[in-house]
Amino acid sequence: MRMMKTVLSVVALVNSGLFAQTSAPKFDDFVQNKMKDLRMTVRSEAVRLGELRKINTDFANAYRFRQMEAYYEEPGKIRLESEVMNRKVTYVINNDKKLVIAPNQRVTEDVSNSPGKRQSMMDFGVITPFTASRMNKKYLRQEKRDGKTLFVFELTWNYGDDDARHIVWMDPKTKLTVRREWFDRWGRHMANFEYKDPVEVAPGVWMPSKVEVFNGGNRFGGRTVQQNIRVNQGLNDTLFKI
Repeated sequence: MRMMKTVLSVVALVNSGLFAQTSAPKFDDFVQNKMKDLRMTVRSEAVRLGELRKINTDFANAYRFRQMEAYYEEPGKIRLESEVMNRKVTYVINNDKKLVIAPNQRVTEDVSNSPGKRQSMMDFGVITPFTASRMNKKYLRQEKRDGKTLFVFELTWNYGDDDARHIVWMDPKTKLTVRREWFDRWGRHMANFEYKDPVEVAPGVWMPSKVEVFNGGNRFGGRTVQQNIRVNQGLNDTLFKI
């Protein structure tokens, strides 16, 4: 009888949540490690530059394109080709160098100590192995959102001069970021990002097909549509030459 009472007590504790599993999930379980390279077309729509300027001017200027070709290759190589006001602009990140090419302009910059100056796949809703290796990760909590169980982490850069903080809501099924909140080094809420309508672009590889951005006042600033997504097809190294 005493044994039966003990078993019933344990069951009651489990059901009440007081004896629940307390081990935190590993952030590495949410890394898109099957993505070796990617090419996609990104289209902007419903952009409100006035609301984006409340984030900062550079951020607003980055949304002036109508369509962009984006390329990514591990570890951390990225190339963006767009047209802004009838001017072709190319942006390349390779290792610790950044290159920006515009009409009558070619500027190379060392970004080895400036993670905030590097575009990454985190901006498109994906955490790659390279990005994960350069971040501190702190598990915060588990949440229900739109019927899904999501895991919330705090991310900060583990190198350089950028003290920004990102709160990310991760989906264990797709390994995608569902929501990201960006805070600057002084704790100011800069922007929110919503990553929507995920698609499986290859076995076990997911990408959001829409990204919506809101400023710190939660005012809608614009949307990008990610389409024609192709992964793991191999990219020419000359795309990332600096």
